[in-house]
Amino acid sequence: RIATTHHPRHYPDIEFTTASADHLPYPDASFDAVVCQQGAQFFPDLTAALTEAARVTRPHGRLAATTWAPAALTSPYFAAQHEVIREYGGPEPAASFAAAFACTADDLTASLRTAGFHDAEAHELTFDIALPPLADFAPGHLSVLPWAQQILDKDGPEALTAAGEALTARLTAEGTATFSFTATLTTATR
Repeated sequence: RIATTHHPRHYPDIEFTTASADHLPYPDASFDAVVCQQGAQFFPDLTAALTEAARVTRPHGRLAATTWAPAALTSPYFAAQHEVIREYGGPEPAASFAAAFACTADDLTASLRTAGFHDAEAHELTFDIALPPLADFAPGHLSVLPWAQQILDKDGPEALTAAGEALTARLTAEGTATFSFTATLTTATR
């Protein structure tokens, strides 16, 4: 929705289509490549979504997907987010947040094979990212996450503001704005 809203100004050469991952509005074998960035871990039925990706990928086409590796939850940045979401949102949003890190390389490669892809490979990549000044970035980032809406619904805008301040305080205690993140890059061929 956000990408479509900003489409004319920011993305004039990209066509956006809103659709369910397990029911894409494209004919069979429409694409040479399919890219899924940080989405596969949220599919209600991973194999169904990847089967649909296989359907729209031409023979010998490629798929690349990234997901947060389970180890990413141990990153100081994500660990602080998890604590704040648990504290301000409660156990249900905290469990939902943790689920975003539960899609393993084995899950992805097995679902890709079942979906009709072959040569599925997964690699964990750890990289350091220097974030902008945390006092602005951390609350802003928290506010756009799906769990922010749960905090808003539960206790209102003041709670979300307090959660952003708490996140900034926890991260600032780390003494750095550079954090390690671990993702899984999975590739396969149709």
